[in-house]
Amino acid sequence: MTMALQDKEHTPQIEKNTNFLQALGHALEGIGQLLVRERNMRFHFLAAIVVLIFGLKVGLGRSDWLWVTVAVFTVIMAEFVNTIVESIVDLIVGDEYYTLAKVAKDVAAGAVLAAVGFAVIIGALIFEPYVWPWIKMILTR
Repeated sequence: MTMALQDKEHTPQIEKNTNFLQALGHALEGIGQLLVRERNMRFHFLAAIVVLIFGLKVGLGRSDWLWVTVAVFTVIMAEFVNTIVESIVDLIVGDEYYTLAKVAKDVAAGAVLAAVGFAVIIGALIFEPYVWPWIKMILTR
């Protein structure tokens, strides 16, 4: 059974949200679905928590936190867009193969990879002064 047919079995909400809390609930449900369905998003979320803890431990300054936050949210937003593209492509093509569908999915995945590369560079620049003394200490033993 294709994804589109499975979705039709569930009674969807077809009218607009009636209030902010209803819209907020749908947004939180979307984030939850992303965390449940996407292994890579769980990894990115865990990595963000590790970076947050490490940043607190070393006492990052305000401007460093700004860059770290931009890097983390760039990766997370790229993963959101990647999942959106994959879901829409799967909904449209079902079990069939189309070259343009592959291109769309590959480019969306490439955007995540580019965002991760950006985050790694930012992380290296921000955390290098804190990590390098530890590395030197380990190497000189």
